[in-house]
Amino acid sequence: MALEGMVRTVLGDIAPADLGWCQCHEHVFLEKGRSFELHKALLMDDYEKSQAELFLYKNAGGSALVDAQPGGGGRMAERMVRAAKATGLHLIASAGFHKTVFYYDDSFLFRESEEQLADRFIREIEEGMLSSQMDGERRLPEKAGILKVAVDEGGLHRDATYEKLFHAAAATVKATGVSILAHFEKNSDAFEVLRFFEDAGIPANRLLACHLDRTRHDLGYHKELAAAGAYLEYDTINRLKYVSNEQEIALIQGMLEAGYQDQLL
Repeated sequence: MALEGMVRTVLGDIAPADLGWCQCHEHVFLEKGRSFELHKALLMDDYEKSQAELFLYKNAGGSALVDAQPGGGGRMAERMVRAAKATGLHLIASAGFHKTVFYYDDSFLFRESEEQLADRFIREIEEGMLSSQMDGERRLPEKAGILKVAVDEGGLHRDATYEKLFHAAAATVKATGVSILAHFEKNSDAFEVLRFFEDAGIPANRLLACHLDRTRHDLGYHKELAAAGAYLEYDTINRLKYVSNEQEIALIQGMLEAGYQDQLL
C-alpha cells in the first residue's frame, strides 16, 4: 500500500508540512559489526551520547531527520524508537541496503533471492522493522519510511548481487511509494541509477543522490542531474580531506544561481 504523500516516521505517518527542519541523511546509531572491522570509526552504539546530540539538534531548531543506516546493516531500530519518544523528533528509518562490503558473507544480501529481498524491504515499510541483530532479530511494530541503496565503484551492474539488490529496490518503491536514498562512491554514475529506476517506471523525483559534492564534484554534472528531476544531498562542508570549503561554496552557489534550490538538500 503506497504512502500517498505521507511521511512514515518510526512513531507514525505525518504530513510533509509537519516535518519542519529535516536533515535528510544522518547516522544516529550504528551497531558493532562488519563495518567496524573495516573502519574503527564506524560505531555509534552509545545511546546516551546519541540522545544528547539529538537534543542539541532539537534545541537548534531541528524537527526531523532521516537515519540512513539500513536494516541488517547496523541499524539499531529499538534505540531509534526510544530516542524518538524521548526527544519528540520525527525520526525516519531506512529499509534497504548499504555497500556489500559492510556485510558478512552469510548475510541475507547474498543468500536471499530478488523476490525475498523485495519482500523483506516491503515488510519493513508496511508491517514493521526488524530489530537489530544484537537485540535478537524480531519484528517491531514501528516502520521504516525510506529505502536506502548504495552504489559502489563499478556501478549497480558491477556484480550479480548488486543487480539483484537494485531490482528488489525497484519492486519495493513501486509497491510502497517510498523515496530512494542513494549512497554514491567515487567512479559511480548517478545517471546510471536514475535511468535504471526510470526504466522500472519510477520517476527521477523519487531519487535522492547523496554525497555527490565529494564523489563527483562537477557543477555541470549536478545541474544536469537536477534538470532531470533528481534531488541532491551535499554533506562535505568543512570535510577538507575531500574538497575545500571554497570549492564547496562555489558548487552550492552555482546550483543556487541555476535555480535548483528546491532540489538541493
